[in-house]
Amino acid sequence: MEILISIDGVLRNTIQKFDYHYNDAYLTSEFENEEKFEYGVIEPIQNDNLLNHYNFQSQEEFEFFTFMEYPIEIFGHAGLSYSTTFTDLHKLIFENKEHNFTLIGLDELGKSKPATLFFLSKNGFLGDNIKFAKSDDIEKLWDICDAWITDNKKILDVCPENKTGIKFNTIYNQYFTYKKEITKLTEIQEPWLKYSENSTTLISMESQKNVEQEIK
Repeated sequence: MEILISIDGVLRNTIQKFDYHYNDAYLTSEFENEEKFEYGVIEPIQNDNLLNHYNFQSQEEFEFFTFMEYPIEIFGHAGLSYSTTFTDLHKLIFENKEHNFTLIGLDELGKSKPATLFFLSKNGFLGDNIKFAKSDDIEKLWDICDAWITDNKKILDVCPENKTGIKFNTIYNQYFTYKKEITKLTEIQEPWLKYSENSTTLISMESQKNVEQEIK
């Protein structure tokens, strides 16, 4: 089976870092707003479209901030979705070798792609497949996969009836529900996945590493 896993939301808390740097760049007292544009955050923050929740003067300003000014800070240094994210991801991949897993980076532009590769490298990603795609390609990606684990409503809304969509819950996507929902990768209960009871030395070492990173 071909199984896709979204990087944002499922593995990486990108919005948390975006929020931090937006506030630091535009809402601090040191920021000089010569055009008197009203920057601000509209809560609750959701993952549907960041432009609905963060005020920018234009799409171009948003893209420059996100993909040119702060890509390594937002995409490279973002925190994990939960402390044992990569431990669980590796467990999923290595205990289900009959399936093909691919990580999906959606709508990444400019310098965010190398920043994402840095994020995956920093967290010791051991899988084989990483793919960058645009939202326009979502239906094409569904054509070539059997299941998709994601926090993204756009992806789940077009899941074909004969395929499996799994919603990964975060604080940013509580505005919609789905028939299959998880908060950790270990909660997947599909019949085509299996988990062994004994963790390998590799998994144990990876778990300790991720916990130490989360504490820092």
